Amino acid sequence: MGHGEEVYEQLNPASMDCLPDELLVQILSFLPIEQAASTSILSKRWRTLFTFSPNLDFEVFTSTTLVKLSLGTTLLCQGLPSDTSLPALKILFLDSILFAEDQSFDVFLAACPALEDLTIHYKVYQGNSYVVSSKTIKKLSVTFSFGFAYAISRIISFDTPNVVDFYYSDYICESPQCRWDSLAKATLDLYFFNDDNRYVKNGAEVTDLINGIRNVKTLHLTSSTVEVILVWCKGELPVFNNLVDLVFSSKKEGWKLLLPRLLQHSPNLKTLVLSGLDCFPCRRHRFTRIPLNNQINMLRIMKYQGYASELKHIRHFLLKMECLEVVQVYVVPTMDDPKKKQLTEDLLKLPAASSKLKIQVM
Repeated sequence: MGHGEEVYEQLNPASMDCLPDELLVQILSFLPIEQAASTSILSKRWRTLFTFSPNLDFEVFTSTTLVKLSLGTTLLCQGLPSDTSLPALKILFLDSILFAEDQSFDVFLAACPALEDLTIHYKVYQGNSYVVSSKTIKKLSVTFSFGFAYAISRIISFDTPNVVDFYYSDYICESPQCRWDSLAKATLDLYFFNDDNRYVKNGAEVTDLINGIRNVKTLHLTSSTVEVILVWCKGELPVFNNLVDLVFSSKKEGWKLLLPRLLQHSPNLKTLVLSGLDCFPCRRHRFTRIPLNNQINMLRIMKYQGYASELKHIRHFLLKMECLEVVQVYVVPTMDDPKKKQLTEDLLKLPAASSKLKIQVM
């Protein structure tokens, strides 16, 4: 019987309750990880004690059965075992994992030949650049929630040709390089560096990113993304031949500048979801230009406030969208029932180019 097993046999939680946590952790450090972890069921106090052991050693990078793995938060990966292999891993979440060696991330992904769902979240700057490379990933989510100016040296490239669902959130200053021929859904949540116009004037365009998602079927642009594209996407927008669903939100000039361009470059668009319409002033000749022969048959208005300007914009859409079949207006939760009823009556009175139109107030 080994020393660790002797300790395990002698453990009696009832007689050890008088000992401080530091001493209990030291005792647990003599046990194999499996036995130390099993003490978590002894009582509420013991539930997490084993996790503070300085000698935790999980055979985690060589598991043949592990399907889902989450690592974080803010851990430094000094190096990977030479025999790293996760042949069954399908879902991987990395929360601020810092790789000490530039090639460690590449080695890690290469050891996951069945990986389908990858989520990367960084709260702090990693300090180096890398490529996300995998032929098996289908769902990819990348979030950088810091906006420090010194992060401008970071460049990310995506070599993931089979991704169908892509989420990207970043304080962007350098367009990541990507190209996905099979991409079905993309959500972009991009930001400027706070109050620093240098990066607006000198920053790289986001043309590469926009061109990389040109084959997408569903595209979601947040209001901050619209502002970024307006400033940095100096070149002409690509044609989104496959785009069927567009979710668009804006607070400023996006309504009259970017939305018309997107509609013009999306000849097969069927569903249009708009949010923040109350931020679009209703003035003469300031309505969104709607291309002729558009194919939009579903229009959703989100966060409807009940302003007269919003109603005028909806009237404009109804007159310009000849294929419309359903209009759904989602009112804000604070709207009372009488006002909601009046809104419904006002909407039903609006003239429309389509004889098949049905209006729903949600």
